[in-house]
Amino acid sequence: ARHAQQREILSRLYDTRGLTADVEAELVERGTVTTFLLCTQHSNELGAALMTLELASDLARQDDPETREILDNVITVIVPTHNPDGHQLIVEWYRQWLGTPYEGQSMPWLYHSYVGHDNNRDWFMLTQAETRNYVKLHNREHPQLVFDMHQMNRDGARFMVPPFIDPLDPNQDPVIQQGFADLGTAIATRLTAAGKRGVATNIIFDNFSPSLAYGNYHGSVDLLSEAASCNLATPVTIEEDKLSAERGFDPRARTWNHPLPWTGGEWTLRDIVEYDKLAALAFLEHAARNRRQWLRNYAGVMRRTIERLDDKGEPQKPSAFLILPDARQDDPGTTYELLETLQAGAVEIEQANAEFAADGVTYPAGTRVIRLAQPAGNYAKTLLELQRYPDLRQWPDGPPAAPYDIAGHTLPLQMGVSWVQIEKPLDADVAALLLPAELIRPRGRVVGDGAHGWAISPRQNRSLLALMRLLKAGFNVQRLTAAQGELPAGALVLPVQAGLGEALVRVTAETGVDALSLSEAPSATVAQSLPRIGVYQSWRAPIDEGWLRWVFDEYELPYSTLHDADVRQGSLRERYDVLVLPQQKPDDILNGNPEKNNYKEPYPPEYVGGLGAVGVEAVRAFVEQGGTLVALDEATEFAIGQLYLPVRNVVAGLKDDEFYCPGSLLRLLVKTSHPLGWGLRRHEVALFMHSPVFEPVSSADAHVTVVAEYPLREQNLSGWILGADKLAGKAALLEVELGAGPTAGRVILLGFRSHFRAQARGTYKALFNAVLRAGQRAVE
Repeated sequence: ARHAQQREILSRLYDTRGLTADVEAELVERGTVTTFLLCTQHSNELGAALMTLELASDLARQDDPETREILDNVITVIVPTHNPDGHQLIVEWYRQWLGTPYEGQSMPWLYHSYVGHDNNRDWFMLTQAETRNYVKLHNREHPQLVFDMHQMNRDGARFMVPPFIDPLDPNQDPVIQQGFADLGTAIATRLTAAGKRGVATNIIFDNFSPSLAYGNYHGSVDLLSEAASCNLATPVTIEEDKLSAERGFDPRARTWNHPLPWTGGEWTLRDIVEYDKLAALAFLEHAARNRRQWLRNYAGVMRRTIERLDDKGEPQKPSAFLILPDARQDDPGTTYELLETLQAGAVEIEQANAEFAADGVTYPAGTRVIRLAQPAGNYAKTLLELQRYPDLRQWPDGPPAAPYDIAGHTLPLQMGVSWVQIEKPLDADVAALLLPAELIRPRGRVVGDGAHGWAISPRQNRSLLALMRLLKAGFNVQRLTAAQGELPAGALVLPVQAGLGEALVRVTAETGVDALSLSEAPSATVAQSLPRIGVYQSWRAPIDEGWLRWVFDEYELPYSTLHDADVRQGSLRERYDVLVLPQQKPDDILNGNPEKNNYKEPYPPEYVGGLGAVGVEAVRAFVEQGGTLVALDEATEFAIGQLYLPVRNVVAGLKDDEFYCPGSLLRLLVKTSHPLGWGLRRHEVALFMHSPVFEPVSSADAHVTVVAEYPLREQNLSGWILGADKLAGKAALLEVELGAGPTAGRVILLGFRSHFRAQARGTYKALFNAVLRAGQRAVE
């Protein structure tokens, strides 16, 4: 009955600007803690979703003092499953094999149709519908506490809660970090007191990357738990001596953070539900019994975030970030996407209506300003600043301690957006010039009469979308092979043809790219057609393949999905011009699922195996007959090894204490005149995540062209790298031509994550160029 009133109270505690201490105290006294139970983001982690049915029933029906205490003091918002259609896929898969030797085996395709397990790595890019819906809910309800319930491997601890291990993101308020310890300890104590063995804290999981949680940057404590899994819904039996250590944690040892070890035996879905339910009740009871504390803490976190003062009461640095106007951006469309992503995350954005000065530099009207002294300031800061990941070792001078996720995620770098960090506070005069920004996607124009045709710059990602729509409408499209005036190599050239003017008006308005009238007919072009694209989809369900499909669908790039049998069938060249191997370990491509998993449990035979020798021969024939093979990141090692390419990976076999780069943003030098470099800048940024590093070797029957390489120094821009000298001057993107003449084939090796989680939009063009390469022919 008081929900609207509670929303208003929490909204005022979230944004404390103008809130006096007396009013804040009065709101805390009247307020009710709002908690979220966010369950089963990963659809094969079934226990939490099932637990919520019992928990909701108990809270609705029971009338004991403990339940009344929760109901009187806490608003509980339950999300039973973050990905309900994926949950249904898992249920159907499980029932299909129930009662057979394959019962409980993992599903051979992604349970989120695009992003699989990465649906809880989307908490700042916000690309997926489920993530966007949740964030709207969070921004409306302003919870103080979120319990994000997961499952992990079956042979470790039975249950894990924070505090997290190091490192932590310094942009999270200290009280947020202490909240993890406060809640986690209360939950662990409740479980252990109930005789639940194997409960551990402070193991395995760090809290560095903002891709893993949203609320920690918006005032709430986003708590993570991980319960041991069974075989979906089928019990498993694990002997104590089969429990395995991970990242320094031994589930058989009694320690301060694991005082009651599990001694092995049967582990069931019912066990998971019981652990999860006790944990959820402990979470809610802690919120209820400490209502004032959690509301005061919430207001305090938000007040410190907004005031941004150091221990001496001085303004913290930096004070703001600037996103330069569209005229100073290589890709205004992607700039809009960055700003829209921030705004979806509740970040306030202003725009200058006149030029202004900041840190002694004058910036033009149209500059977007993101002040950090705002409720979502910590969120904005962690996404816009450079990361300096700490050099953590397993022991002094030993191998690196692996981060749980990537080490560098700076969004402007990943997206190719020009931005500036401002250290000093903006003065009062500047403040008067800044107005709340209304974000409007750039609308393209048709400029000139087109007497010699039109051209579209390749520097914008959405030029691909324009290309797709023009080709599908039947228009003749060519590409510049060399720069002409202000147009770079790779520009789309549209000769004069019937109906083109009207089509360009529509396409430019839809895509936001400009069509510029040519002052003279271009002298050097190739014809661009739409190649027939096949994307390999392994039964090992690689997540990168799902992200690849998402990007292709967003840009309307047509493709067919090929499974192992489709490739082994052969005659690929008759059906396709391009074959794409998404990021995946080469052994997974070659051998696929084994007949039995690590626990000696059999897999359905129709999903066993990979390409095998027959598939490898089909891929070789495809290339030798003039096809284009595009291999991404680790899949390049499959191409190098199986096609005997004159290329070697110079970091293969190096130990972690010799070379280690677990997910950082590295500088690239690009040959922009080459078709694989069209539209890119000479200085680009690539996401490197345990990626290969190439060096061509001599060969009589192949020609290798290096298109992008790492500089000799200062390779790392954001994140962490050990042994950077190993990649100095080495190649990251290259093309290998096999054969000669019109039947020559090619292999394109992209040795970085070109479309990583739909964040790395600055290198989308390298991916697009690779798949369009096969559609380029001499102009007739």
